[in-house]
Amino acid sequence: MAKKDIPFEIKEKFVWTDIILGIFFFLSLLALGLLIAINFRPLYYWNIDWLDLEQNSGFSAAVIKENYDALIDYCSPFCFRELWFPSIPASVSGLSHFAEVKSIFNAVYITGLGSLVITVLWFIRKARNREKKYLKICGIVTLVIPVLLLIGSAINFEAIFLAFHRIVFSNEDWIFNPITDPVINILPETYFMECAIIIAGVIIIGAVTVLIIYLKKRGRKHDESLIPGKKNYVY
Repeated sequence: MAKKDIPFEIKEKFVWTDIILGIFFFLSLLALGLLIAINFRPLYYWNIDWLDLEQNSGFSAAVIKENYDALIDYCSPFCFRELWFPSIPASVSGLSHFAEVKSIFNAVYITGLGSLVITVLWFIRKARNREKKYLKICGIVTLVIPVLLLIGSAINFEAIFLAFHRIVFSNEDWIFNPITDPVINILPETYFMECAIIIAGVIIIGAVTVLIIYLKKRGRKHDESLIPGKKNYVY
């Protein structure tokens, strides 16, 4: 029988643990996206003029900024004091809501940090075993949620926004009275939509990055299989 080259490549099997890894990767990116969106203050400052918050709230730009900054400082995981607004009133229920928001943010950050550690260690182990399919699974799993949310937000962001609050919060403190809690007048729904877009963008960028790495690894493996190697003889 004539001798010929026999290209040989082991095909990786699908494993359910790669989906779990994808979830950890998603949680890591979610925390990163939240951290960026909440602390990207220039976006909010730009909205003061673009959304005409001075006219809509009755406060000057300086007052709006100092109270917004007080809220963002309070939402930091490194802030351990009670919330207080420098120049606008706030009700007990309003302050209670922001305390709950801070707790949720902290939970996301802690979960994201833990997920990041697990993801990095898991990625290193997979890379050492010369696996690559996990990158594809992680990318797909990570893309699903933000893409669905972006589609839903494009159709009706207000419905998504309200549903999120009803699911996450156990009370109705998030329904503000503009008279007792005028801070709601400087926190327009559009700003929250922009934050959601930033978070989704960070997640999508992370997912697309691992998918690109996967495609490059797969392409490199395919090229290596085409390089003439040691002859195999079959008799």
